[in-house]
Amino acid sequence: MTGHFFNKILAIIAISFFVAIPFSGNAEGEGTPEKELGLENVVLTHYALGGDTTGLKPGGEAVYLAKGTPKDALITLKQIVLEGRRPVWSFKMKDQVNIIVFRGVFLKFNKISIKKVLLKDSSVEIYAEYKDFPGSDIPSQPAAIIPVGKLLPGKYTAILFVDNNLQKKADFKVSR
Repeated sequence: MTGHFFNKILAIIAISFFVAIPFSGNAEGEGTPEKELGLENVVLTHYALGGDTTGLKPGGEAVYLAKGTPKDALITLKQIVLEGRRPVWSFKMKDQVNIIVFRGVFLKFNKISIKKVLLKDSSVEIYAEYKDFPGSDIPSQPAAIIPVGKLLPGKYTAILFVDNNLQKKADFKVSR
């Protein structure tokens, strides 16, 4: 049942239409205007890890990065959280980059929604809203996978705002 549920989520993500939107900003700071990323390609899941997560400690909010498709990003998230794999903070110019906003592991049902994603020079600002459902007994691991596409070489920062308050930052780099 555990593997079946995770495979079902992966199949849904694989079916979703994915179009990489290249980030036209310049990480070296040539004054590129901000650009709002469309949210139609953002993948939201409330059971990101699937399976039995009862052995995991509650919490664990983080911003991670992954290359490839959103399906690849979901697999990367599972490897980081469940298997202890180290997050990757370095990419090549040819890589399709995804930002993963992981809200954490919860014993009750929780959600995440992405309200806006802004691409600015060397940063990606993510504006999210968290929703809690304290009366439920459904464990959840909410996550949002945000495909940002191929990036120019440079140093970048993914910045997460929740209810317009700075929540997390993650620095990463892209090389040739």
